[in-house]
Amino acid sequence: MDFMCKMCGGIISPDDDTGVCECEHCGSRQTYPLRYFGEYAEMYNRACELRFKTDFEGAEKLFRRLTEEMPEESEGYWGLVMCRCGVEYEDDPISGMKIPVFGGSALGDITADDDYRNAVAKAAPVQGAFYRREAAALEMLRRERTEQVGTGEKYDVFICCRITDEKGTSTVDSVIADEIYHQLTREGMRVFYAPGVLGDMPEKDTEPYVNAAIAVAGVYLIVAASAESFGVPRLKSEWSRCAAAAKKDSSKQLFVCIRNTDPRDIPDELRRFTVKDVTRMGFLSEVIRSIYSADQSRGTGASRNTPEKLIRRMKIFLGDEDFDAAEEYSDLILDADPKCWQAHYVRFLAYNGCRNSNDLLNDSTVQGFAYDYAERFGYDISDDEFFRAQLEDVFGDSMRRALKYSEGEDRVRMMTLYERLISAVRDAVFACEQEKVEAEEQEELDELRRQHSEKESSRAAAKRKKQLIRSRFLGYMAAVLSLLFVLAIKFHCKWAIVLIVIVLVVSIAVLAGLER
Repeated sequence: MDFMCKMCGGIISPDDDTGVCECEHCGSRQTYPLRYFGEYAEMYNRACELRFKTDFEGAEKLFRRLTEEMPEESEGYWGLVMCRCGVEYEDDPISGMKIPVFGGSALGDITADDDYRNAVAKAAPVQGAFYRREAAALEMLRRERTEQVGTGEKYDVFICCRITDEKGTSTVDSVIADEIYHQLTREGMRVFYAPGVLGDMPEKDTEPYVNAAIAVAGVYLIVAASAESFGVPRLKSEWSRCAAAAKKDSSKQLFVCIRNTDPRDIPDELRRFTVKDVTRMGFLSEVIRSIYSADQSRGTGASRNTPEKLIRRMKIFLGDEDFDAAEEYSDLILDADPKCWQAHYVRFLAYNGCRNSNDLLNDSTVQGFAYDYAERFGYDISDDEFFRAQLEDVFGDSMRRALKYSEGEDRVRMMTLYERLISAVRDAVFACEQEKVEAEEQEELDELRRQHSEKESSRAAAKRKKQLIRSRFLGYMAAVLSLLFVLAIKFHCKWAIVLIVIVLVVSIAVLAGLER
């Protein structure tokens, strides 16, 4: 059966059952599996190929699958140890032989690793001896690297991204990560971001520092400006380790920070974690708040530096009328220091759309409080104690706590401002009441005017109607009298004269009635 050489990538064709052979291409002695045939041999070669290409996470998955399906074969366990140690082989300039280079994430004693012990326990005698010699060499390299890195700085945040593209040009991902790095650093957090912390250190020498930072960090930020970035081997190696650490320790948090990327394109291993869109307003504020919350729950030190730095930024947001961000930052501060009176006061100002104390005393703001008070409690302000108690309820908890926690000169200033605000609101409530009274009086006056106008209109209409009736009646009577005069004069009809008299009497009576 043919297998892939662990050192040079060539093909080895062992013809014995010892489990150890020599590569005819590079001359290196190495172990090979005794129980892998068919599809298992192919899977083993694929795993070795991935490890050879430094895709340790991909290789580890295949080796783990081999140990689950063929638990009696030692090479699967040994492959896991090599992946965890990030073993690569370089040419020794003196002997010309392939020598191992330790660059992985194993932080503990290799000989105490369960997979190493399984490899030795299930190995053939010659294989087991080889594993013990190799483990001793790797352990020595590990200790040298540990001494080189030292205990290292304790980081709050670990940031990783695709730093350069195929042409060696800085990526959009790195620009975003660099901005986040500097912002978090200004907030007083201890942040590991390889370009910012390690500078121009050769990539092959950075692994120990990366591993140490992943081990101690409480929050991981995976930055990607495209779906393709997740598949870049170096970034994939780092985010895989971050995901494993976050999954193992529930107090750690991992954020997938994307731009122009469909969340459905995020690798399955990362979908269980929080996804943040870096283009969304307030993205960084949300991340900062989550970081401080995580540090507080883990008892780490980032939250100790919170108030002084965040208070300045909170006030900047307030002055820029970014009230949502100001409220978010006040929440961050209160997470770290619940008795910070400035945070309570800024939250009160931001909630009411005020940039500063002067805005708080503006007519529009004061009237808003007055209308709210009047709507809830009416216009009675005669009882000062009742008025203050109810107005305190209108202002809410933020103002109450700002007054409670302020001290010294700050408290004097806050109390002076508070009294001015109460006085202004009292005047505004009284003015609102006067406006209401005047509005009601004006409404009554308008109603009287309307009624008077309706009566006048009715009178005018009745008058016009009487005039119409009079004119028509006079017209009819004139016609009748004309006829009767003709009959009386021309035909000497006595009854016509009588009718004339009757018509005249009736006309006078009717006209008199219309005048009333």
